[in-house]
Amino acid sequence: MASPEPSDVPPDERGVPSDLTRPPASVSHLRRYVSLRGPNARMWMTAAYFSASLTLGFLLVVGSMLWHVTREEATVGSVSLWAIAGLVMFFLGPGSNVFLVRGLPQRITSQGISADSDGVTLLQERKWWFPGEGTFVSWEEIRRIREVHIGGRRILYFIEFALDTHRTDPELPGWAESAETLDLEADPEAATQFYVQVPKDRKEHILRMVERTAPLPSIVERSAPLR
Repeated sequence: MASPEPSDVPPDERGVPSDLTRPPASVSHLRRYVSLRGPNARMWMTAAYFSASLTLGFLLVVGSMLWHVTREEATVGSVSLWAIAGLVMFFLGPGSNVFLVRGLPQRITSQGISADSDGVTLLQERKWWFPGEGTFVSWEEIRRIREVHIGGRRILYFIEFALDTHRTDPELPGWAESAETLDLEADPEAATQFYVQVPKDRKEHILRMVERTAPLPSIVERSAPLR
């Protein structure tokens, strides 16, 4: 397949993500990369700020209660109210922080899809204590790559990967969805199907990147809304 001129490649499809800078095991060329931000990154950051605010409120409530108790200015009723408020804020603040702190880096890290002459790599880059992950799929495995959009008022956009080879959940990207979780009909002819959510303005970049890089551009399908 003839290599396209560099000027034919949109700026957002050039370059190599940081975790893919090592030389591949085989000779690989025509490498392109589309950068994606986690679709729900803003929501996770908002939840983190909200949880931090509740944690600060919890500390203020506990500190105020202890201050009044030590000064013997508190009644049994007021101490009970402070204790209930502190308990509620503990579960909403510090309690939720345990969940948020563990998963936040993976939810807000940079992620993207890379394509070269060997296949496609779905990458989540390292951030804080999240080590990052990359899932490689060779062209020989791929049966179909297509766009899927679902929803009513709020439409969500996905890229579907249908494979001819069977893969277990640990062998799929951690940020991928299945047909079952999205309430979509599974393809009985595909051994493995998974979906990655993408912003509306990036899906066409990904499909064009695959068409220009895959040995058989016909694996790319553009579909109408499913529901």
